[in-house]
Amino acid sequence: MSTQARNSIEAAASALVSAALAAGRGALDEWESKALFAAYGIPVPAGALVRSEAEAVEAAERLGGKLAMKAVGSDIHHKTEAGLVVLGVTGADAVAETFRLLQQRSGTALEGVLVEQLIAGNREFMVGMKRDPLFGPAVAFGLGGVLTEALGDVALALAPMSEGDAEELPELIRAKRLLGPFRGYPPVDRVALAEIFQAIGRIAVDFPEIAEIDVNPLLVEGGRPVAADALVIFSAESANKPVARNFQPDLRAVLSPASVAIVGASGDVAKWGGSVLRNILDGGYTGTIYPVNPKGGVFFGVQAYASLEELPEAPDLALLAVGAHQIAGVLEQCGRRGIRAAVAIAAGFSETGESGAEREREIARVATDSRVTLIGPNCMGLISNERQLHATGFIVLHPPKGKLSFASQSGNIGTQIVNACERRGIGIDKFISVGNEAQVSAIDVLDYLRDDPNTDSIMLYLEGVDDGQHFLEATRRTTLRKPVTVLRGGLTELGSKAAASHTGAMAGSAAVFQAAARQSGVITCTTTQELVDLGACLAYLPLPKGRRVAIVTNGGGAGVLAADEVARNGLVPAEFPPELLEALDGILPPFWSRRNPLDMVATAGGDVGPRVLKLVAECDAVDAIIMLSVLGVPNTGDDVRPACDDGEYAGFSPWETAFVRMVSELMESTGKPIINVPDTPIRGSLFNFGGLYWPIVLASPQAAASALDRMAWYAAYRREHE
Repeated sequence: MSTQARNSIEAAASALVSAALAAGRGALDEWESKALFAAYGIPVPAGALVRSEAEAVEAAERLGGKLAMKAVGSDIHHKTEAGLVVLGVTGADAVAETFRLLQQRSGTALEGVLVEQLIAGNREFMVGMKRDPLFGPAVAFGLGGVLTEALGDVALALAPMSEGDAEELPELIRAKRLLGPFRGYPPVDRVALAEIFQAIGRIAVDFPEIAEIDVNPLLVEGGRPVAADALVIFSAESANKPVARNFQPDLRAVLSPASVAIVGASGDVAKWGGSVLRNILDGGYTGTIYPVNPKGGVFFGVQAYASLEELPEAPDLALLAVGAHQIAGVLEQCGRRGIRAAVAIAAGFSETGESGAEREREIARVATDSRVTLIGPNCMGLISNERQLHATGFIVLHPPKGKLSFASQSGNIGTQIVNACERRGIGIDKFISVGNEAQVSAIDVLDYLRDDPNTDSIMLYLEGVDDGQHFLEATRRTTLRKPVTVLRGGLTELGSKAAASHTGAMAGSAAVFQAAARQSGVITCTTTQELVDLGACLAYLPLPKGRRVAIVTNGGGAGVLAADEVARNGLVPAEFPPELLEALDGILPPFWSRRNPLDMVATAGGDVGPRVLKLVAECDAVDAIIMLSVLGVPNTGDDVRPACDDGEYAGFSPWETAFVRMVSELMESTGKPIINVPDTPIRGSLFNFGGLYWPIVLASPQAAASALDRMAWYAAYRREHE
């Protein structure tokens, strides 16, 4: 579109919106709404707004054919329910009679009657926009008419939309088959549909005063989508105001401190100040430790100081193991002493109600005024294996060093996940519990981790996002460089039932957040196990180049279950080419399956399993492999592993060790992910053989298929946006 044409559109649309706002109106009527749409290139029926029977008859003669007649007024919204829409009107007498009927039913609310060509659409959809208070305008698409509320088959995308976002939106509804050829009618014009989505988004961006847009139905005439109905609603509160960010946190002082003070230190591990000191010492922290206690003393062999002023230097970080009422004063002391960051552990703030929220705002103000980066309050501490700093209290966490970093708004969930990583042998580089986020949010931590050379994969646990634009900006910058996996808790539908449009009733925080995540390349999951599985796979495995999966199994049943999971997750069973089948014929028994899943019929031992895996991994028709029932098989030979008390195995047999080492080598040589699912539980999930990629063992075919689905989605996002 030329600059001149764009300016012309903006001028016409701006005049229309400005006139309505100047008149103090809360919405555009249907005629005005369609005029706005037409200015942005959205197809609308040919029609005219009339104010008398004579004008109605004249317009009908000019338009010809079957007509739709609708009452129009600034206070008229849901016309169908009030009997203010009459379809299929033909002939001058019928037009005049319908005008009088609409006049009678509308009363003083009637400002005119819209006479327009009837769209003979055989499929009804809806398009709309609702301005989310956190993320801004969200464009909705789904089934139209009464099915909008009845089925709730609606997908969202945030505006402004890229071409890719607009093209993807129809694929996200369950009824997407209706967009194809239907009962002899041609498929919906996808290009025109995408242009409508983008136009609705541009209107929302250009006019922040618009709170909602509703097009229901969007009818498909032949293959052409047409806006048969239209509603545009204003709100003085609709514009998204940017969140003021007047303090730049110093997260290096938090996550890579050369020295740490524990204010409220103790020799009693039943107290947080004693527990965190003990954990720091046991973790082998490489920096300097300064316990601070007004009574002085020696705790676990470390000399304590009576105050921050007595320290021989200003440490980078202060861990505040003091009561909620003391935190503001200690933060002021940190500022005077030149301490750059502090972690406030104590509860008793916004989680307790308004009075606690006021105390939280006060400590945030004190920290900002004192130029102290504040983590918390109401948090569990942090871990930085960059410095071997294990600064959590009460719970002993000493995970191995790795490529994963994790920020959590919940201390409880955060420690659970770190503990799960530790038990499964999955290394963590950094973990931070951000608590109530009085000053520093999990998204601020994400910003820091993006440039952290020790972090290859980022995990987040979120229960809310206070600044949607910051989330979008930070995640879009980060996901093009390293993967971000989010476990989101507390999702609820907040769309009001009393909303003035269908779109408003369907929109909600859960769907908007999912749209934001999808469009910014964030991988979402629903359980803590999924979060750990995905974080590890994305950190230690190559990304698949496509969705073609080979299932290699030592037993038929496991292969059947895996095939089901591959299908459920939208992956594609790889089709084995003749040359691969011929090569496998030379290795496997004559009764092997000769298809995918590849059943080795219990012959994986010796050199058969490794040879089969190598052939499959090196096949160009395969993007990823799920390997089943090769590891963890209980044998009766000399290499039986001793069982642990919890029923898991203590380690691999020599054959398994060699096999897993080969998996590492194959992933490096082919660039393809290989996920093993054991026959019986194996201690640990991640195994380091010194290669570029580390073999991973997941608990089930479902876990493996789910991980590959998300990895393939993320790989496609990277290819599209890089």
